[in-house]
Amino acid sequence: MKLLTRKGFLGALLAALLVSGCTTYRQVASKYPKSDIEAIYENALPNPQRNPVVLIHGFAGATLKRQEDGATVWGAFFTKNSVLPSKEAGLRAFALDIGDLEPPVDQSKLAVITDDTQAVELLQKVKADAVVADINVSIYASLVELMEKGGYGPCGSEVPKSSDSDKPPCLTFFYDWRQDNVGNAIALGRFLENARRQLEEERRISGAESPEPVRFDVVAHSMGGLISRYFLRFGARDVLEEKDPPISWDGADYIDRLVLIATPNFGSMKVLRELILGRHYPVVKFEPALVTTWVSPYQMLPREHHQLWLDEQGQPTEANILSAEVWERNGWGPFAPGQDRFLEWIFPEETTALARRQRMVEFMSAAFDRAARFYRAMDRPALEPCPTEMVLFAADVQPTVAKAIVVAEAGQIRLVFEGRKGIEVKAPGDGSVTRASAMADERLAGGSTGWLTSPIPWDREVFLTDTHRTFLGNPTFHNNLLHILLETPPAKR
Repeated sequence: MKLLTRKGFLGALLAALLVSGCTTYRQVASKYPKSDIEAIYENALPNPQRNPVVLIHGFAGATLKRQEDGATVWGAFFTKNSVLPSKEAGLRAFALDIGDLEPPVDQSKLAVITDDTQAVELLQKVKADAVVADINVSIYASLVELMEKGGYGPCGSEVPKSSDSDKPPCLTFFYDWRQDNVGNAIALGRFLENARRQLEEERRISGAESPEPVRFDVVAHSMGGLISRYFLRFGARDVLEEKDPPISWDGADYIDRLVLIATPNFGSMKVLRELILGRHYPVVKFEPALVTTWVSPYQMLPREHHQLWLDEQGQPTEANILSAEVWERNGWGPFAPGQDRFLEWIFPEETTALARRQRMVEFMSAAFDRAARFYRAMDRPALEPCPTEMVLFAADVQPTVAKAIVVAEAGQIRLVFEGRKGIEVKAPGDGSVTRASAMADERLAGGSTGWLTSPIPWDREVFLTDTHRTFLGNPTFHNNLLHILLETPPAKR
């Protein structure tokens, strides 16, 4: 592969790579004036009643490394120690090791897939080496910087010693964003339990014990909001085997306030498009055969009952997207022409194309089954009030793909994600997540107008005129988030 030599073009490429899915690229110079954060919150910083804060990233928001040799799989490009998904070794490192799953592949086996590639840290900046310049692109660095300006201690995944800082801790929870959201929610529960135990021990040592257990303010970006919402509802356990698991709010014992930022609570049509077509960029492509080995994207698909599928006359129809047989029959995703060479890399022990397709159908059937169970658990309204304050930040200035046109041709159907004359497929959103999805607005199902109907008991919502790409760098977002964390006590304690 020929390396790029123009700094501007490579910078644009990195931005495109990193804003796909749910990762945010921060503009260097914001188009909005900035508030004087230090002056505004000067009197709030000494507040001893503030909770520790936990930051949770979204899709593609953690660095991935191959454990075998330490090679960077995600988080650096064109460096000596990074791999590319366009090559066999790179694709195998990037794909989950679904070829190692013992048949039959049941949905429960997808909770945690053993894989040599693992998450190692929050992705704050991405590095790329070019011929004429080294480029660093800020990802979550702006959010970390904001927390530290807001009077929290240095952000990290380890609980600080009380002797090292008298500031409220800022903890970062990172996870393998390719894996199952429920498995990662269980890992979040273990993280919070361990952090609570250590913080309470530090309080005891410093003489600042409290009769109340340590609780956290959780700030979760994009897919991280799904993980934290699941933990809030069900705690650190897998309830997807149950038909209608009761919403116990077990996670509320740890979370005083949950702040969701641009979370696809009702899925994203962009995710569906990328599972079908892959991710295309100027010098690299994430093949559909690769993307469909990840479990988490299946759990961010649009809901089938939300009337998001239109026929060629613009009338509501059905698509049945949660069926591996439908995908195979219509040549979607890993079953498209030319994808078998990549399936060979994923299933190297299979000697025929038919056997590889059958293995992929089996895996995708389990992934769709698990996704459907996840949606049922997450979308049901709770019978008991939520003990945790729920806050939403969303953007609604950019037309965002919200629907798909179902086109029949040559005995197959294909989904078209661009509008046609007289057929509108976009809705207000941030370019990746629609406003309605972020709110989990059940009016999408039709037959309901007027007041917002949502399975999420929102306490407050803040909407910005921004996009998914620039959201985390928005000064208005910064000001509102710090106001909530620093100046307003959790509403429900």
